[in-house]
Order: sequence, then C-alpha cells, then structure tokens
Amino acid sequence: MVKKSENVNKTVVGVNVPATPSGAINSETDSETLKALEEVNTRLKDRKIKAKLVSARNSLFIRGTYKDSSGFKKERKIPTRLSTNINNLVSAEARILQLIEYVNKNGFIPDELMWDAPKVELSGGRVTVGEAIKKFEIEYWKGKQKTKPRLQTWNLINKGYLLKLPQDSELNMGLLIDFIENDSEAETDKRRKMTQYFRRLAVVNGLKGITTIDDYVGNYEPKRRNALDDEQILKFIDYCRNEKKYGWLTAAAYVYGTRRGETFSLIPDLKNGTATSINTPKGGKKMEMKYPIALSNELAKRWRLDEIDRPYSCTLKDYDPAMSKYVGDHWARFFKIRAKRFDMDWLELTDIRHHWGIRSIDVDMDARAAAKSMGHSIQVHYATYNSTYEKKDAIKASKKLNK
Repeated sequence: MVKKSENVNKTVVGVNVPATPSGAINSETDSETLKALEEVNTRLKDRKIKAKLVSARNSLFIRGTYKDSSGFKKERKIPTRLSTNINNLVSAEARILQLIEYVNKNGFIPDELMWDAPKVELSGGRVTVGEAIKKFEIEYWKGKQKTKPRLQTWNLINKGYLLKLPQDSELNMGLLIDFIENDSEAETDKRRKMTQYFRRLAVVNGLKGITTIDDYVGNYEPKRRNALDDEQILKFIDYCRNEKKYGWLTAAAYVYGTRRGETFSLIPDLKNGTATSINTPKGGKKMEMKYPIALSNELAKRWRLDEIDRPYSCTLKDYDPAMSKYVGDHWARFFKIRAKRFDMDWLELTDIRHHWGIRSIDVDMDARAAAKSMGHSIQVHYATYNSTYEKKDAIKASKKLNK
C-alpha cells in the first residue's frame, strides 16, 4: 500500500511524470509569475473550463480528469512542453483551449498532443491563431472591468469572428485577408466589423503589412429604414397587444422606444407619462438606470401598460445578457411573423425604436430629453434621427416661424 505522503507516478500523454501536490509551484518561481498563473486559472474557472494550469519542476502542465482513447478516465497531468515562465503563460492557456476543444468534440484526449505533432518550424517568433487570440484577449481586458455589457461585447467579437479562424494555423496577414474575402461580402456591416477586429488582432501580435487590411473596410452605410404609416402601425400594435406572451413587450417598446433588452426591465408610470428601465448602451459602456418618456401616455393607457405581463424580467443587478438575447430573439421572431400578416415583411423590432426617435422630432420634443430617454448621446441622436429630416419637416418648421 502506498502512503499518502509518497509521490505516485501518474500516466500522462506520451510520458510518465511523477505527481506533485495539488497545484504545486516550483519554489524558485517568482511572485509575478505565480500571480499570473493564478489569473490564468481564474479565467479558466470563470469560463467553466475543466482544466487547471500547474507548475512542477519548472515546467507547465494541464491538470484535469479526462478519458483517453481507450475510454479510461482518470486525473491526468498533461505536459504543455513549456517552461514555467511568465512569457509562456499565453501559449500555455491557448494549448489548454486547444486540448479542451478536442476533448469536447471527441470525448477523450488525443494520443498525440497537438503541440507534439511534427510541424514546420516557424521563424521570427510567429504564433498560431489560437495563441494570438489569447494574447489579444489579455490586451483587450487590460485596465477594464469585466462588466456584463463588456463581456457580451467580447463574446460577440470572439465567437462571432475570432474563433471562426483556423486556430492551429500560423497567424499572418494573408490568412486574415483570405478569410475576409471568403467569409464576408463587400460593403456589408459584417465585413466592416471583421476587418476592424482582425486589424486589432494583427496589431496586438505585431504583424507586418497591417495597412493592407484597410482596403477591405469599404464604405458601408446602415440601411435607411422605411417610414412607418402611423395608422397602419397602430393597428398592428393593437393586434400584437392581444397576444399574451410578447404583446405587452411590443406595445411598451413602441410607447417608450426602449431597446429589446431594456424592455424586459421597464416599469411604466402612467400617472406621470414616464417609466424606469435599465440602459444597455453599445460599446461596453456602463449600464445605469434611465427614465424613458411615453409617446404618448394615451397609448400607454390604451394598451394597459401598467398591467405588466412578459416572459422574462430583470433589474440592473441581475441583468443577464445571454438570457436577454435568448428571449429577445424569440420576441423578434414573434414580431416578424405578425408583421408579415400585415404585409410589412420588412418591419423589424428595431424599426419600432427608430420610429420613436422620429416621432420625438415630429412632436418637437427637446432633443436632449429625447436622447436621454433613448439612452444615447445627443450627438448620436442628431446623427441618427435628424438624418430623416425631409421637405415636409422644413415646411412645418417654416410655418412655425412665420405664424
């Protein structure tokens, strides 16, 4: 029988490595490296990745419980083939993600580790895409708090664009440009965002020839939204309001001009013609409370918006961007199906919010109050909604001046 205090040999992929106490660190490891190693493991835990990076004999290992290709499951300590050095932690974390991706896909660890497989030696310190993304992620979060909006933005960048690149390929400008050309269409918002994120990835990793990516940005402009016929849209909202699950949400969004996620938190005050809701601004900006204004309060009463009935609600403290998107997508599908029944195939939930902004101009609402109600800056408000200014608006302004 082996005593607990004795070291027991544990089999790892390719080699046998003597086990060390849980999370053991080489006594010569400096405090900065120790702290950085703890941060790596905190990130892995936050992302619910079942692996831990540990140091033993001045080498980095991946510790976790996995099956091998024969189906035998046990705790393993898998060598990263990297020394315990703070400069190697980005590569080690990337290798953990490579391994976990393989395990999630196949159910067991590979017989030969990805980084042990024969490969062409890369010169000039070049890295794989997976390693480059990890470096980008670390730079992205420097000096930033991981608020829910910022985490949501990062997940959109990472899952929507970066992780679609071939993770084991060498990162170079040719790879990025080929992907842009083949996976996006010119003059689209997707291509504009892709070039933006890939350029940042290239800059962080010190690639040469970065300016070549700028030629692919294009001249994308958001589509001009259709003007809504007030009589038709009111009939449409009347129709939607009678639907139990998403009817209240649709009517409330029209009256208060809130974004999808914000409407789940909206509390109307029919006495004062206002409401409270969380503000979910774009670009990872800080979330806060805002006070939307009813356009009009008569509609709020007509659609009984004080009788709150919605499938999901949230507050500033428990706002969940993933749940908000999930329920919001179902609401958007509900909305789209019913819009088709009214021969308005083009109508989207965003059009409802956009129409609120235009109506605020039509009723001569103070631009500062309208911008605050919608939850964006007055500059954004002018740029977005004054762009709809047409001849009829000029005639209306002239009549007002020349009474």
